[in-house]
Amino acid sequence: MATGCGIGTGDSAEDPGVDVAALQTGNYRTTPRTPEELRTPATIDIQESLRLGEYVPLIMETSPKLVFSRVKYQKKMFTRVDPPNIVDNFSTVAPGFVAGWETIGQRREDELHGRSVDLTVMQFTTSEHAAAAVKALADGIWHSRYPPVGTLPIPGYADAQGQARQYGAISAAAARDEFVLWTYIGGGVDIPPNQNELADLAGKVFDAQFERLQDYDPTPENELAELPVDRDGLLGYALPASDGVAEAVLSANTALHLLQRPDLTKRAFEDAQVDLVVFGETEFYRAGDDRAADRLHAYFMTQLDSEYRTVDDPPGMPDAHCVENPDTTGSLKCLFTVGRYAAIVAGTQIQELHQKASAQYTLLDLAP
Repeated sequence: MATGCGIGTGDSAEDPGVDVAALQTGNYRTTPRTPEELRTPATIDIQESLRLGEYVPLIMETSPKLVFSRVKYQKKMFTRVDPPNIVDNFSTVAPGFVAGWETIGQRREDELHGRSVDLTVMQFTTSEHAAAAVKALADGIWHSRYPPVGTLPIPGYADAQGQARQYGAISAAAARDEFVLWTYIGGGVDIPPNQNELADLAGKVFDAQFERLQDYDPTPENELAELPVDRDGLLGYALPASDGVAEAVLSANTALHLLQRPDLTKRAFEDAQVDLVVFGETEFYRAGDDRAADRLHAYFMTQLDSEYRTVDDPPGMPDAHCVENPDTTGSLKCLFTVGRYAAIVAGTQIQELHQKASAQYTLLDLAP
């Protein structure tokens, strides 16, 4: 497997293959943003959710066979302005919501082909708000388009709201202090489905999550707007996102929730000594050194679906790898490395992709 650019950050002149000054970046920004520019409503709003996400275990930690995650069309971070959509009018029926995080684990890539667990962790301003939210969620689901077919107990959680759903699935909600957990567990392919077994699994998922939350210290409400939005100044080197799109710097463990194969990626992160990940208009990963970034780049190449085909690389970036699924609109991607950073850039048409990749390369060439 060919590796990425593999140059030393800030030393691109030593690599005759890349002349950063000659890259065709179009109208995309190529100078780092200032800390003031990074403090947008979108980046400020998600910070408590990101803090909460640090204390959410992956589903595979409870159920080792559930190694796939579902990332397409899924939100992982929830805020006051963008709350969970578990029930209609969430903010009205569940007042006091502060932040939330969603994690998903499933047996196979398609959630309909095996067991799947969806867990949403929610923080409220008070324990009273949390307890009321559990009842409101349960009631809202009873009046939803796809209501439950019955109730069921959740072992170890006498005050939980457990519901038997259609096709063998279950859902359950429970509160502890100012936190609410809600889970939906698919029935999988068991015939007949054993919903009591799923209720046992819900209890184990709740146990693991509530235990982890004991180490979480919520930010006081009057300090939420002051939370920092960056780590190690990395976000300034990301290609600016479209207006209103949240950008985030995450720890490696938190970033695993946003990737399709957290089991494989966790091993790749450990091998490459990844400590921070940036998600926004583009995504990039800070590895331990240049060689580690090359190994991580090679891993990401192996994870591309077999349908992807090679397309032209950006002019002046001979070691980049650009691909497209010819059967899927908007599937263009370029993967490359810049020193200790492994980057993935997506686009909808080839010129846009090339310019975005060139601009992100230029920015990362300046990163520490």
